[in-house]
Amino acid sequence: MPHTKNIITTLEARCKDCYRCVRVCPVKAIGIKDNQAYIDDEKCILCGTCVRECPQNAKVYRKDSEKVLEMLDTYKTIASVAPSFSAVYGGALAKRLPSALRKLGFSYVSETSEGAQKVTAEALKLGDNLGGIASACPVVVNYIEKYKPEHLVNLMPLASPMIAHGKLLKERLGDKYKVVFIGPCIAKKAEAEYEKYQGVIDAVLTFSELDEMFLEQNIVINKCPESNFDNADYIGHAKLFALPGGMLKTANRDIDIGSKVIHTSGPDNVKEIFANPVNELSPETIEPLFCLEGCINGPGIESDKNIFKRRADLLRYAASHSEVSKVIDSKVNVSTNYKNQLIYEAPVTEDQILAIYSQTGKSRAEMRLDCGACGYNTCLDQAKAVVRGLAQTTMCMPHMRRLAESRTDKIITNSPNGIVILDENLEILAINPSFKEYFSCNDSIIGRHISYLVDADGYERLLTSDENKIESVINVYGKKFHQLLYKLPTETQFVGTYIDITSIQLTQKKLANVQQQTVKQAQELLEHQIEMSLEIAKFLGESTAKGEELVERLLKVYEQE
Repeated sequence: MPHTKNIITTLEARCKDCYRCVRVCPVKAIGIKDNQAYIDDEKCILCGTCVRECPQNAKVYRKDSEKVLEMLDTYKTIASVAPSFSAVYGGALAKRLPSALRKLGFSYVSETSEGAQKVTAEALKLGDNLGGIASACPVVVNYIEKYKPEHLVNLMPLASPMIAHGKLLKERLGDKYKVVFIGPCIAKKAEAEYEKYQGVIDAVLTFSELDEMFLEQNIVINKCPESNFDNADYIGHAKLFALPGGMLKTANRDIDIGSKVIHTSGPDNVKEIFANPVNELSPETIEPLFCLEGCINGPGIESDKNIFKRRADLLRYAASHSEVSKVIDSKVNVSTNYKNQLIYEAPVTEDQILAIYSQTGKSRAEMRLDCGACGYNTCLDQAKAVVRGLAQTTMCMPHMRRLAESRTDKIITNSPNGIVILDENLEILAINPSFKEYFSCNDSIIGRHISYLVDADGYERLLTSDENKIESVINVYGKKFHQLLYKLPTETQFVGTYIDITSIQLTQKKLANVQQQTVKQAQELLEHQIEMSLEIAKFLGESTAKGEELVERLLKVYEQE
């Protein structure tokens, strides 16, 4: 199996349970365990989408700059620069990049487009119509091998331009040279290490890594003189290989609406193509690139330029360097082979799925919202992932919200203090059991004005003034209550809390005791809530806010006395 382990990893300290990596991964190769994301190397196709999309920069790929610097100090080293370079280093920078690379220590600086020319020439030998699926993109190859192996029969048995170029360079200059590929693709790091390609490419850098090396070595590309690549005479239209349709253009094939070719890009489009049975794919040639808009949008690129500006820069550079002065004269073998590495998915029974639905309160079909907040498209997909150990039930936000609301309800219900909640019209929205007991009422009073039970003066002051809290002692039905009123400004609601102090002489000492006991009771309730809230507060702030504010305000009032 190709080496994909530890190419992309998760920095656990930065992983914040947002599930965005799960959501964007096109093959769901990311699991969650103990609230931390991890990458299943067997399932991963190294597209790098998670690296680009992680908002906390918790997904990182292996950096090889130190390894390359050692090569530059020890060996004669060749730079093989991917065709997409002019999208990153556009305009004047494209002409200065070769000098910057020589200043970094490279002995020979060349464009990988030469390898693309060789691959295209070999593809034409396979058939005049370029029949089959182009194999230049290593992520597409990984995807077919692992998820759609039935399409291997149509995959062109040709190595990628990177491998072809590495072979050409070592044939031309000798094995004493080391070859470093520089491009936008993370998957190339694994491809270079495949056993069948051993000794061809000695290291892989992304353009982002190259930028870091220039910065560390105090090399400013703009200050370097203009110069050519050492293999500039061999390139031609292969400079377009980084774009959808680039191979077809290199082969001088015109692409029109009636042609029997498909050139496409982006994970969704690639998956859509290969969702079709092999015998139902009518185009004679399919040229897929996994990154949207091709290699100019690879995960190893960090650029302020938008993708259309990058494309324009590449086209401009290609137009000015389209002539071929020399024909590649080489006997190197660029053929390759592929292996069915179909990912095994453990079967999931209906009983197992129903058990997960039961745990997450989704036994009824209408509770399965398919909201996608957990990172999976459907509740069924998430349930299967839980059974297979890739997901957790706590990833379901609607379920966690219901738990949070239930916990808040229990806190209010079990409070020893009477609690009433009013709307902006001072009409009763909710009352707890203690309030019902204190004021000899039931739920039938919900919707009535608070003045039906107690004097509304305090509430009206809150409604019409800037005051946020009012405390007083009131007498109702022969009982004495400590009344605490306050606003919930974000909800435009009002809360009244009542403590029966009828049998207590309110000396300062006894009042302090009442306050202490109330604080203790509220603290116990709050700790009960926090036990779960800590787990879900990251994404359920709105759901728990009202309950927490009720308890927190109660604590603050008494602790301030």
